[in-house]
Amino acid sequence: MATSVKDLQDQIDEQQETIDEASAILDEAYTPEATRAELVAAVSQALDVLSGEEEEEEEEEDESQD
Repeated sequence: MATSVKDLQDQIDEQQETIDEASAILDEAYTPEATRAELVAAVSQALDVLSGEEEEEEEEEDESQD
């Protein structure tokens, strides 16, 4: 199956957005006054974003609201 350059660029852009979102979550939480619980929550949220679990949860919520 051949993939066009445009398709590959779209995939790269999507992956970069995911990485940027996870980085933003971690950057926001990384402060001297952050508690251990806040840091754990941020790491957990970033891992969900990177693994795609956040998207799955949103899709499930959308389906349950219908």
